[in-house]
Amino acid sequence: MAGQVCWTVMIQAMQAKKTIRPQRDRLLQLRRQMEQLSPGDDDDHKSRNMELASGLFNVCYSGLGIASRMLASCMELAAKDGARLAINRAFAAMPDEQLHDALVAQRLPARPTTQTEAFSRVEAAFNAVKVTEEHHIPLCIQHLVGQRPVHMVHGKNGLENPAPVPDTPVDLDKARDYLDRACTLADLAVKHIDLAVVVLSSFMDPKVVANLCEVTDKRASILQGGPYPAD
Repeated sequence: MAGQVCWTVMIQAMQAKKTIRPQRDRLLQLRRQMEQLSPGDDDDHKSRNMELASGLFNVCYSGLGIASRMLASCMELAAKDGARLAINRAFAAMPDEQLHDALVAQRLPARPTTQTEAFSRVEAAFNAVKVTEEHHIPLCIQHLVGQRPVHMVHGKNGLENPAPVPDTPVDLDKARDYLDRACTLADLAVKHIDLAVVVLSSFMDPKVVANLCEVTDKRASILQGGPYPAD
């Protein structure tokens, strides 16, 4: 892939970019809603919590889950086409609770110029999206309503038959903490993939880039579900 970028790789990167951003915006909107919640066991409080949990669940399965698969596909296709990938193996083995701090503290070139540096940004975006989708949002929901959705109960790295997660007391402070972390990582993923797409685009014919932008714009409109208001 030296000197060029395959259009199939680029379309996955562009589509991921246009999928992650609206999900980040949605998470910020949901965080504002969570700030208005107050503790309580009556039906009204439970209904508000469930409504917010439903919104978070949709972010995972209608946005972040799709984006993580696109980012993974982007790297897989790039590797098959001979791209040089500087994969950070340490992140794959790191416990989920440590990944947030590690990703926030990760030092990458401020202005990537090579394809390898650009794909490092794609990998960083993938890790940020994946841990948000599989760890932070599920735990936020669990502390928000006292129970994790059954479809969000899975093992690390896709292990089958994980141990069941028992019901937990509702704890809005813990729910807010996990949502704060999810918002931080989603915003980080947006920044990483934005830079990656800019750099990878520079290795392509501008006309091809323009055509891919049109294609991904049409597809992204299906996934956004936005725009989301600032207030």
